Amino acid sequence: MEKLFWGMVGGCTVAFAILLGMYLNKTGVIGAEPESTTEIVSEIETETETEEEMLADGEFPAEIQSLIEDSQSNYAQAMQVFEDESSAAASREAAEAQRTTSSSTSTGTSGNPKTNGSVDGNRNDNHDYFLESPVEETETESEEFSTEVNEPEEKKNSEYEYTLYKDHVSIKKYVGTAATLDVPETIDGQPVTEIRDSAFASSKTLVRISLPDTVEKLGKNVFKSSEFLVDVTLPDRLTEMGEGVFDSCSKLARITIPDGVTAIGKKAFNECTDLKTVKLTNDIETIGEQAFNNCSKMEMTRLPSSLRRVEKEAFTGCTAMALTRWPNELEFIGESAFEGCVAITDVRLPGTMQTMIENAFMGCTGIKSLEIRSGIEAIPETAFAGCTGITEVTFPKSVISIGDGAFTGCTALAEVTIPKNTLSIGSSAFADAVFKEVTINSRCSYQANSFPEGTKIENY
Repeated sequence: MEKLFWGMVGGCTVAFAILLGMYLNKTGVIGAEPESTTEIVSEIETETETEEEMLADGEFPAEIQSLIEDSQSNYAQAMQVFEDESSAAASREAAEAQRTTSSSTSTGTSGNPKTNGSVDGNRNDNHDYFLESPVEETETESEEFSTEVNEPEEKKNSEYEYTLYKDHVSIKKYVGTAATLDVPETIDGQPVTEIRDSAFASSKTLVRISLPDTVEKLGKNVFKSSEFLVDVTLPDRLTEMGEGVFDSCSKLARITIPDGVTAIGKKAFNECTDLKTVKLTNDIETIGEQAFNNCSKMEMTRLPSSLRRVEKEAFTGCTAMALTRWPNELEFIGESAFEGCVAITDVRLPGTMQTMIENAFMGCTGIKSLEIRSGIEAIPETAFAGCTGITEVTFPKSVISIGDGAFTGCTALAEVTIPKNTLSIGSSAFADAVFKEVTINSRCSYQANSFPEGTKIENY
């Protein structure tokens, strides 16, 4: 619309200039050849007189006057068009704004807002299409600022190397030399929620340490090989303990695992040879590989009621562990899990029991009562080898096979009941036992040395 207006004005101006040039040429002002100085002066004087006469009369010659009137008329028309178009555009914009407001009120936040480059029939009349949204810029700047604020900082003070996050602190390493230490709840105003891998490992000074209730996670090997560490207070909010957290802490005497911890990790208390008192929460479902390996002074009498898995060598060499209660949901016992636990007197494997691996109770000489409920299908190789205190055993109907040497060396075993469903008995399965007769399925396979020498074998 503005281009139309200025185009009309420019056209009028050009036309006026052409007509003026034609008039001046006609009157001889333009194109006349100079004849002499006197003639030029005379012509100038004549033109001056003519112009004075025209001005005196108050009007231009008829041709010039007509040209001026035409230009004024065109200018007035251009101005009228410009005003009409401006008024119409304003009306359209007002109507469009009214429709947008009405649509927003009725539909709430639904619909897609216009963005730069959107195709719209009215965009030539709406200059907002060519403006960047200041709101989007603000949001982008805010996001960038937020990202910068959330970047963790690696820091250090006189006692700790740590990582400072926006809402918590993670301790990376203890660099102090205290014998007794209370880890603070907050550092730089943020709660301490995590102790990272090996943070206190191989300490030569720590004897006692207390962790605040803000701590929820202990990483791997946190206190590994801290040879003078005797007492540790774990936080009530702790939910995760990494592998080897107290591995080879040979002087550690007692520990209480808080509620919320569901697993004791691999080598968590491996070679804690002075560990005597351990309290395990009933929330624990898994005791990892070598978790209490060679904790020879540990006086544990019960396993967690929710325990499902005891992994390989979890309690190997725990010679003082006199278990009297077994969990009702136990499903898995790993290789050598209780090997050498000579203080255990009673073993009760529940009906949930599915898998037992070789050497599970090998050398548990203190076992006098063995109860195996229906559920397990295989008694593995050397599972109870050398358990010299077992006097009798009755296998449930679920047992299909008895492995090589399963009860070899059980020198007090005087009575065995094998169900009809058992179809395989391995080599030396009951070697050295003292019973003299046994009844098995006629289809059951066995070796010449599966039973004590001279045993009378009968069939169902």
